[in-house]
Amino acid sequence: MTSTDTARRRGRLPSASDLDALTGDRDRVIDLIRLTSLVVVIAGHSVMLTVTVDAGGLTLGNLLADFPMLQAATWLLQVLPLFFFAGAAAATYGLSAGPMPAAGHWLFTRAQRLLRPVFWYLLAVLATSMATSAVGAHAAADVVARLGVQLLWFLGAYLLVLAVVPLLQRICVPVHVVVALATAWGITAVVDVLRLAVGWPTVGYLSFLTVWSIPAILGVAYAKGLVSPPQAAAGALGLLIVDIALVSVGPYETSLVTVPGQQVSNMNPPSLLLAGHAIVLCGAAIAVRRPLARLASRARIWWWVVSGNRGAMTLYLWHLPMLALLIVAGQSIGLSRDPAQGAVLFGAVVGTQTVLLLGAMVPAVAALSVFENRLLPWWDGPVATGAARSRDLMVSGALVVTGGATLMTARNGLVDDGLVWAAVAVTGALLARAMAGRR
Repeated sequence: MTSTDTARRRGRLPSASDLDALTGDRDRVIDLIRLTSLVVVIAGHSVMLTVTVDAGGLTLGNLLADFPMLQAATWLLQVLPLFFFAGAAAATYGLSAGPMPAAGHWLFTRAQRLLRPVFWYLLAVLATSMATSAVGAHAAADVVARLGVQLLWFLGAYLLVLAVVPLLQRICVPVHVVVALATAWGITAVVDVLRLAVGWPTVGYLSFLTVWSIPAILGVAYAKGLVSPPQAAAGALGLLIVDIALVSVGPYETSLVTVPGQQVSNMNPPSLLLAGHAIVLCGAAIAVRRPLARLASRARIWWWVVSGNRGAMTLYLWHLPMLALLIVAGQSIGLSRDPAQGAVLFGAVVGTQTVLLLGAMVPAVAALSVFENRLLPWWDGPVATGAARSRDLMVSGALVVTGGATLMTARNGLVDDGLVWAAVAVTGALLARAMAGRR
C-alpha cells in the first residue's frame, strides 16, 4: 500500500511527502508551468466575458471589444503556448526513458489519457442540449451545443502536435533547434502571405500545426538541455521586437485572442504574430527556470501543482459551465456583467466572480476528476508494444483525423455539420483503439 493510499484511508489529503512518493523524480517546473497556464486561461476567459440582457434577449460580448486599449494585456494573458511547451517536454522525458516506441502506438497511449474526460464531457453537453430543447428552450439549447464545445479546439490542436513529437526527438543539438524554429516560423509566414495577400484562406489550417509545433520544439529542446537560459532570454527579446514590428507595420491586430470585429484574428487560424509570441513565452520560461524550480520545491506549492495536474483536463473542460452557473446566479440577484452599468460596478462583479470561479473549480475538479482518472474498459485496454509499420501509421492517421475533426467540431458546434465532424472524431478515435490493441 502506498503512502497516498494510507493517507486516504486515514481520511486526510496526501501530504507533500506522499505526493513525492507518488510522482517520483519529476521536473516540477514543467508541472508548474502546465497548471499555471491553465489557471491563467480560465481567469482570462472570466475577465473578458461580458453579458448584456435586454428586451432582445441575452448577448455575450468581449471586454476587449468594448475597451480596445486593454488588448495589449493579451500579450501576458495568452499563455496557452506554455501548455504545449510543457506537454512536449513531459513527452520527451518519457520517450528518453527507454527504447523509442512505435510512434502511432505511443501517440495512442497519450490520447487515452487526453480524450478520456472528453467522452464524458461530450455526453454531458449533448444531454444538456437535448434536455433544454425538449422543454422548448431552443435558443438555450443552441447556445449549449455551440459554446459547449468551443474550447475543444485546443484538444484537437494538442493531439496534432503530439503526433509530431516523436519526429521532434531527432532534435539533438542546438543548431537543430534553430533550424526547426526557423522552418516552422517561415512556413507560417508563407501561409499568412497566401491567406492575407493572395486570398487563399483555406491554407490557414496548416498554421494550426506549424504555430503550435513551435512551443513543442522548444519543449523538446528544454527537456534535452539544448537551450541555456541566456540564449532563451536573447531569443525571446529578439522575437518580441519582431512581434512589435509586425503589429506596427504589418496587418496584424494587437489582441492575441479573437475579438469581435477584428480584421485579422491571431488565433483562428494562428498567425505569424502568435508564432513569435510562442517563442517569446517559451523562451522566457526557460530563462527563469531556476526561480520557478525554487518556487515548485516548496511543499505547499508542489501539493497544489500535483493535485491540479491530476485533473488538468477536467479543470479546462468544465470551467465554462461553472462560469455560466455563476453568471446566472449573479444575474438573478441583479449583479450584471454589462459594462454599460459603469466601470467600478462591472469590475467588482467580474473580479468577484473570477475569484469565485477559481475557488469553485477546486471542489469541482475533486469531484469530476474521477472521470478523468478512472479507466474505461473499452478505451483504456492494453496497447501493443510492437506493431508493423503500416499498422502503426494507420493508428497515427486515425488519431490525426480525430484531431482535425475535433478542430472542426469546435468551430461548428454540435449542430448541423458539427455533428458530422464530431462523429468523424469519435470514429477516428475508436479505429485507433481497435488497431492499437494487443493481438
